[in-house]
Amino acid sequence: MNPLCDVELRYTSLESIDFGTGGQLYGTMEGTASGERLRGTLRLTNLAPRRADNVNMPTLRGVLDAHARVFVTTFTFRTADSRYSWLNTTFGVLEGVLDSVGVGGVARGRAYGCEATVPR
Repeated sequence: MNPLCDVELRYTSLESIDFGTGGQLYGTMEGTASGERLRGTLRLTNLAPRRADNVNMPTLRGVLDAHARVFVTTFTFRTADSRYSWLNTTFGVLEGVLDSVGVGGVARGRAYGCEATVPR
């Protein structure tokens, strides 16, 4: 396994519902994810069934607001300029990081051109 990040969470609200032979926990949580490749803040809900033997089974759902968003996308070119006609058959891949979504957000990355390698 490859570690992604360390996580620290704290409950901001928590309710316990007892069914007699088990129950349900419902809570909201906030926290952080910190690591070399993945960092950000977390907002989660935990809707955890509690078994009859009093063991909780966490079921987390939420949002990770990463300090920088990693992205991968593809692109193609279309040109009539003969100097760049080779681009018309190039399939591109762009990988990068976006520091924030919105006006003023800066993306940086590297574009790769994929070309056919099968002999003609």
